[in-house]
Amino acid sequence: MVFEGLVGLGVAFLLAPVLAEWAKIRHKAEKGFNWFAVSGAFFLFAASFTIPSISGSGAIISVVAPLGTVFEIIGWLFGLIGAVFIGYETLLEK
Repeated sequence: MVFEGLVGLGVAFLLAPVLAEWAKIRHKAEKGFNWFAVSGAFFLFAASFTIPSISGSGAIISVVAPLGTVFEIIGWLFGLIGAVFIGYETLLEK
């Protein structure tokens, strides 16, 4: 696989607004797709904290690992908010 884990999730969330723009459906739920893009950025932030240290020091990883978890949780919350906005705005649009 090219993208695995949080990196793949972040790229997928960042590609959602791009593909929606390409399919001409982004204008129906602009706020929701903006939340998706922010969510993708937070997943990429979370992935950057899970990369092992080049020097091999485990102490640095153990200190910053909770930050990756925090970014991941925020990413999931923003993704959920975006999904709710997209569903709501799409159903309201006639």
